[in-house]
Amino acid sequence: MQNAMNIDAYIQMAEENFSGADGYQDPNLRDIDLSFEGEFGADGSEFFYADAQQSQVAQVPAKQPTPYQVNVTNTTPTPLTVVLFGLNTYLLTPNFGSSVGVIVTPAQVNVSYLELLQQSASQPFETSLIRVQTSNPSQLTQILTVTSKDANGQLCQIPIITQSYFSANQFQSTILDIPYPVKIDGNTYITFPILGATTATYTFFPANKINASRILGGGSELQQYGSPAVPVAIPMFTARPMGVRNGGRLVKSTRR
Repeated sequence: MQNAMNIDAYIQMAEENFSGADGYQDPNLRDIDLSFEGEFGADGSEFFYADAQQSQVAQVPAKQPTPYQVNVTNTTPTPLTVVLFGLNTYLLTPNFGSSVGVIVTPAQVNVSYLELLQQSASQPFETSLIRVQTSNPSQLTQILTVTSKDANGQLCQIPIITQSYFSANQFQSTILDIPYPVKIDGNTYITFPILGATTATYTFFPANKINASRILGGGSELQQYGSPAVPVAIPMFTARPMGVRNGGRLVKSTRR
């Protein structure tokens, strides 16, 4: 009989190699989670294993977030409007909401923007850090507007004044780090102007992500991540504590 490849095990191995997960698994606990999201302990918080005989504390290393990164190019000499995400509003519109002349492509060559748009709706996430990189320093000061629109007609808009995030420790004029918690789902999108003949890269580091398919493996649908392993000039927004394990059972934290 021909041996079948265990794709789940292969994916888990890749996650451990590229995300910083250490692959540790207590034999007394459930099987490891063979999904794209890795195992528990995402924010490096302590888990408590308790039974009738003893209690012990295990420190689990934080899982490093794998960011979503898009390159945005204005092919014209005049400023244009960029729209990122917002599947429920822009899926069937020309250029997914962005002005004609704007090109939006994921930095990963094996991913299309349509894939990113679809996944951001089916697997919502909250950012810990937004990094903007461009050779045009004036692009860094362009305001990001976060819009969330519900199907009942309610609308909420929040401007992110990027210029206010420049730090005294900012030594590179072409990079800006914005530690802002933006919740991205199908109803939410980000708009901003991009200057003429300019290319910029926007990197979104997740702090939390929802993946309902993890429940099928006995895990939690909420995946939490530690702070990005990148040097930043200002304090980071970090994920909330995951919770504790009591008698081999994961108990979600009620702390906020």
